[in-house]
Amino acid sequence: MLKVEVSSYKSWQQVLFWMGWLSLLIPGYFISYGFSLVGSLVLSGYHDTVDLVLVLIMGTALIELLLIGVYTLTRYWFQASSFRRLVAWLVLGAAGIPLAALLGCVYAYAKLNLYP
Repeated sequence: MLKVEVSSYKSWQQVLFWMGWLSLLIPGYFISYGFSLVGSLVLSGYHDTVDLVLVLIMGTALIELLLIGVYTLTRYWFQASSFRRLVAWLVLGAAGIPLAALLGCVYAYAKLNLYP
């Protein structure tokens, strides 16, 4: 026999989830652009300490965004989490991670370049 599953999320929750999940692509694009820009300097032989730190910060932010995207997608797909928790993770991925990466990059640049 076939078992038909009914989604426990309402239609407005499904739309809101997908809009939030797709909004992870916006900070992901900008962080990956910065990562590739500074990473090209590092790969071309310019090994300043601030560049290495910026590449590490942006690379970590990209990995965190990827993990949040995969986590929320699997939890949504298998309906293993509440909608409130999914939205909290999406807000963390769309706003919290980019803000933390921005503040970390500004602090590292100010600490390493402006006050040697």
